[in-house]
Amino acid sequence: MEQLYRHIIANPEFHALRKRRSRFSWMLLSIVLGSYYAFIFVVALKPSALAVPLHSGTVITWGIPVGLSIILLCLALTAFFVSRANNTFDPATRSIIDAAERACLETDPNVD
Repeated sequence: MEQLYRHIIANPEFHALRKRRSRFSWMLLSIVLGSYYAFIFVVALKPSALAVPLHSGTVITWGIPVGLSIILLCLALTAFFVSRANNTFDPATRSIIDAAERACLETDPNVD
């Protein structure tokens, strides 16, 4: 098993995949945190901006659809991440593991 790990870590595709996945995750995280913090800053510094009614005669203010939009954004980004993981990252991971297993079998055919 240790030999398998050495083959994986020595594979430049593994490092490229790890870098791409990490960059993608950080990008999505920054979008989520940016939207949350922007909302909180508006609530803290200019609450009257979100206290405006959607239209005359309603008690629903702009804060409710903005808050719901942030929740929907998080759900959409989660779905996007899962889709990308299933269609891009997982197959790439599988091919790296398969290549490492083949390399292990070539060096020592008795290794499981």
